[in-house]
Amino acid sequence: MRALNSVVRPVLKFMGSMVVSTAAAYGVLVFTPLEKTLAAWTAHATAFLLATLGRPVTVAFLENPHLQSTGFDAELVPLCWGTLELALWAGVILATDNRSWTRRFKGLAVGTAAFLLFNPVRIALTLWLFDASRPFASAVAHDVLFRLSLVALFVVAYFVWYSWPEKRPKPAADVVRTG
Repeated sequence: MRALNSVVRPVLKFMGSMVVSTAAAYGVLVFTPLEKTLAAWTAHATAFLLATLGRPVTVAFLENPHLQSTGFDAELVPLCWGTLELALWAGVILATDNRSWTRRFKGLAVGTAAFLLFNPVRIALTLWLFDASRPFASAVAHDVLFRLSLVALFVVAYFVWYSWPEKRPKPAADVVRTG
């Protein structure tokens, strides 16, 4: 029973910390101006990438941003912007209590930047693959490629962050006093 407690207690502590940190991060992302900034970044970066791929789109801001082109009008809903993913990233990183706070904040910053760069790429690729004459293939591209790429990024990023060697401070030199 004692061995079980030694396993269960840290897991419950991690899960509780993760839930609290994720909820706090989600609140910051959704109930502040960051939400609209995240939406605008996602829409404009995706539009830029689609134009680079030869599929120019127009960005329209209605209730949510829309990417409009010949053949489609893609509404980018909050789940597309990455609010939930960024909040979950913050929750997992901040709850990993066997890493220093400095390392956690660096991981949060670098992981957030990576996600902000990767998210428009996966949206652009999904829309670039969209073909109205092949709705099933387009749905598979959206539902499988889009979601699996996010899970893969999340798992790989956490693994790299967690296993990256942490720099240890050099021990202070011994001071010898004479006289």
